[in-house]
Amino acid sequence: MFASLKRAFKGATREVAAEYGQNKDFLEAVCAAAALVAAADGDIEDSERRKLVSLVQNHSTLSKLYQSNVIEQTAETMFKRAKEASGRQQLARELDDIKSLPNGAQMAEDVYLLAQDIANADGEVEPEEEVVLKKIAIRLGVDTSKFDF
Repeated sequence: MFASLKRAFKGATREVAAEYGQNKDFLEAVCAAAALVAAADGDIEDSERRKLVSLVQNHSTLSKLYQSNVIEQTAETMFKRAKEASGRQQLARELDDIKSLPNGAQMAEDVYLLAQDIANADGEVEPEEEVVLKKIAIRLGVDTSKFDF
């Protein structure tokens, strides 16, 4: 009986991984959006870095797909890219990678909401961060009116 449950659980885990793309596109999109928002005001704060890693490690889907060291490495890579205009354009392109995945619309909403959490990491969403959040929503095709609650 336990063997059957174990096989069923493993099957469900594989299904979630396949649905969200076993590659790192979802994680990279989340980290890219967070880095874009964090860099919007010209200064990537430590609170924003810590908040991203914490959010991803506690996210119901992302935490099952990626190990902590992979999350931290990916976040750091994206934050480094955010320092230059060419790097920020690369980050924007990371967002495009999830749109064609099987559950791309849901991933896009998750990416947007996690980016919004990063914007609020220091307790206040700056006007520059709000502008970037709008650009992220447009690029991902996210209807932000869904989240007015």
